[in-house]
Amino acid sequence: MSEDITDRKKTESLLMESEMLSAVGQLAAGIAHEIRNPLTALKGFNKLMQAGAPNSAYLDIMDSELDRINTIVSELLFLSKPRSVEFEDKNIISIIRDVCSLLETQAIINNVEIVKQLEVEKYTVRCVEHQLKQVFINLVKNAIEAMPNGGKITISAELIDSSILIGIRDEGHGIPDKIQAKIGQPFFTTKEKGTGLGLMVSQKIIQNHDGNMTIRSKMNEGTVVKIRL
Repeated sequence: MSEDITDRKKTESLLMESEMLSAVGQLAAGIAHEIRNPLTALKGFNKLMQAGAPNSAYLDIMDSELDRINTIVSELLFLSKPRSVEFEDKNIISIIRDVCSLLETQAIINNVEIVKQLEVEKYTVRCVEHQLKQVFINLVKNAIEAMPNGGKITISAELIDSSILIGIRDEGHGIPDKIQAKIGQPFFTTKEKGTGLGLMVSQKIIQNHDGNMTIRSKMNEGTVVKIRL
């Protein structure tokens, strides 16, 4: 028996193309909105300065808005065409320890304790070191910011079969159920000055390393992010 499925294949192709165009449209709208806000502020302060208004305070705000635009553009560039990068064998535990040392001061200032529960001292992964550091820095900073009154961040690493499972757990306020599905979407953020691109970029990096990342959260109990490599 045979069946001609040409029409069905064409319909499926059109549906996929439609979904892709819809996603691109949503992303473009988000980009336009996120960049328009700081540009509006820059334009307004520029007019005030042209009118002779005192400009010392305006310059700091304008500089901050330019930094925001630069951050958005930099993170979007990462999500575009893959860049030529060199994958090397690196000790993932050393990378985690480096990130903890880097953020130790920020943690202390925010009354946060970073606890390391590393069951292994060495585990080699094929990776781009600076990209994985970017992921861990994003996640640990998110955990610190989720606990404005201080608390404990637990970073764990354990071997499961032929993989390493890394966990980052905080004791923050957690993420409401109704918005958990939106976490990782472009420009969705619960932070006042967030871009909503940090987690999206982190997920992209982990995917490029043939790994996976999951986020689980309960209100008033905290959030745990698990990365398997």
